[in-house]
Amino acid sequence: MHDQLRRFTAGTVLLAGVLTLAGCTSDAATPGGTGQPAPMASSALPADPAAALAQAASRLGTESARFTVIFGKGERSEEKASGTVDPATGDWELIGDAYVVRRIGNDLYVKLTAEPRFSVYAGQYADDLGKWVHQVAPEPSGTVLAFGTDFPWTPARAASGMSGPARTADRMFQGTVKAGARAATDPVCTAELDVAGRFSRISTDADAVEPATVLTYSDYGLPVTITAPPAEQTIEDHLFTFAQLGTIFA
Repeated sequence: MHDQLRRFTAGTVLLAGVLTLAGCTSDAATPGGTGQPAPMASSALPADPAAALAQAASRLGTESARFTVIFGKGERSEEKASGTVDPATGDWELIGDAYVVRRIGNDLYVKLTAEPRFSVYAGQYADDLGKWVHQVAPEPSGTVLAFGTDFPWTPARAASGMSGPARTADRMFQGTVKAGARAATDPVCTAELDVAGRFSRISTDADAVEPATVLTYSDYGLPVTITAPPAEQTIEDHLFTFAQLGTIFA
């Protein structure tokens, strides 16, 4: 029995070494980020829900992360986009259905691979497909999620100040947040924290007029580099309308 255990242990160590040398790791090859996120250290949460959320909010924007935005229900079809953010610069990249958007400082670069779903007429952006369209970022707006000064952390900051927060599970909290102008009531917000005490999922349940949002954060600390496209692949286009990409930009 002891010989069997020794052979099993030795074989496991040898296999792990072979896989490492062969490059069989979980390194994610995604635009805007390479390498591994920082190891996650467990963190105890304050007993008071408001204090736990405030502690999580204090860490927003201090680490890079992956994020996913799911926006819209009711009459609008669901929209989903995922990206990475570099907190040191505020630069981010967002990949959605048939588009990629990069924000670098005050510059936005958009590449369309298909006609946006909310185009005014078919073929409106035919000349832009496959190219990087450059525009100056619009002025920050309280209604446009992606163009706020704190994207993609905005929903988490709102959740950290929810009214009447209650702990509904070990690391899950629920309350209400201030409604948008079109919403009938203040929406219910659910916030989940990871084992390190950072926001991992924010969901807002509202009516069909004010669509719901779900925003998730993961892979905190992964290396992120957002770069401008090559100049020869970039065009200037003053006719481009971000709102036609989807609700995240409208």
